[in-house]
Amino acid sequence: MSEEPRVSKALSSVDAAWLRMDEPTNRMIINVVFTFDEAVDFNLFRERIEQRLLRHERFRQRVTESRVPLATPHWETDVHFDIRAHLHHVALPAPGDQPALEVLVSEQMSAPLDHSIPLWQITFVEGYGKGTALIVRLHHCIGDGISLVPVLLSIMDGMENLVPPIERSHETTLVPTFVRSAASAFTKTMHAGEMMLNEGRDLVVHPEHALEMAKQGAMSAAALGRLLLLPSDPKTVLKGELGVSKRASWSKALSLDAVRGAAKRTGGTINDVMLSVLCGAISRYVTLRGGETDGVTIRAICPVNLRGKDIGPMGNHFGLVFVDLPLDDPEPVGRMRRIKSQVDHIKSSPDAVVALGVLGAMGMASPDLEHLGVEIFTRKASTLMTNVPGPPTRMSFSGKPVTSVMVWAPVSGRVGLGVSVLSYAGEVRVGVAADAGLVPDPEQIVVCFEQEWAHYLETVSRI
Repeated sequence: MSEEPRVSKALSSVDAAWLRMDEPTNRMIINVVFTFDEAVDFNLFRERIEQRLLRHERFRQRVTESRVPLATPHWETDVHFDIRAHLHHVALPAPGDQPALEVLVSEQMSAPLDHSIPLWQITFVEGYGKGTALIVRLHHCIGDGISLVPVLLSIMDGMENLVPPIERSHETTLVPTFVRSAASAFTKTMHAGEMMLNEGRDLVVHPEHALEMAKQGAMSAAALGRLLLLPSDPKTVLKGELGVSKRASWSKALSLDAVRGAAKRTGGTINDVMLSVLCGAISRYVTLRGGETDGVTIRAICPVNLRGKDIGPMGNHFGLVFVDLPLDDPEPVGRMRRIKSQVDHIKSSPDAVVALGVLGAMGMASPDLEHLGVEIFTRKASTLMTNVPGPPTRMSFSGKPVTSVMVWAPVSGRVGLGVSVLSYAGEVRVGVAADAGLVPDPEQIVVCFEQEWAHYLETVSRI
């Protein structure tokens, strides 16, 4: 590509937070896998990447850190951009099946991206059965799944106009006013929050007052105090010191209509049902590993999209909430209703918006305060769970249908288990990504999930 003039733009505070959370034990990288039952032509794929992905300037920009302490890092045009540093072509070792692909995905999940160049990479994998697989890795500082998935899908047939290029003049900071006020509140209330812990004050924010409190700048302090009041998650086989190596696995396809039907019959949503089934699967896995589940409830961190109907520019614009998972409840429908009750309450609370503000504050704070912010979110949870709605109809590339899509969001801090639910073309799949030292066999969680789903369907049939 011809050399372009160097352009520099500061990262938003939230994007900077995700950049700085990157650690060897938990890479802040979104991992996506596409599979095809038929072989895709590599040269044609490269042309499509150049035509449709690289028109978005973020994919030609690298992150540069300032020499000034606490200064915001910048997006800067990589004037020496070379697509060969980002697009790799490999052959999958025999027997070329899903376990072999899972090994390759696991190896890539364990590796960092090169921060001297734009923070993305695609591995074109031939020999996946008679077809092809694509492993896409994108640093979370580029954007969240809501903004990035449409960009990736734009390389597919007939989807070139799914996301128009984002012009510099129209690109805006995603959460300007609230995040700036939250940064100040985050710093000022850190010691106050610790005092509130000792004094045991009630920091519950009534939903009807939330918007007004946010406008007054008081909501950040209240939310931070509430987060501090949450105790750490109990010690289970899912908690412990993290290592560098990661493991990945994913399930067979479930019928989306079957999940939707089960949700309707039991009075929940698809998300409620999936959380219940995943809770049961984790309970089965903990028991399988010799752990106790009696009286044990763990928390899942769940991202909440705060963009509304408009996707808007790349970047991160989502909050984080905690959902309790009662591992000691063996009845799947009753468990679903317990989970649904708290999720419904969360939907009417300001917690996700406040969490976004805290994330923004972390991106503007000192390293010590940022570390404390990460601890707030991750010591109090054992897993990250995401639910991503994919395209409802089957996509293709050069006439070759996309068989499956799987996405993993990165986990941070001390959390060693990430679980993703993704729907695509009438099917649902569950992916597990885990620290190899804590969960050396994520495929067993997948087996437990499939067993628990069968149990849920059996229970529903008796209603």
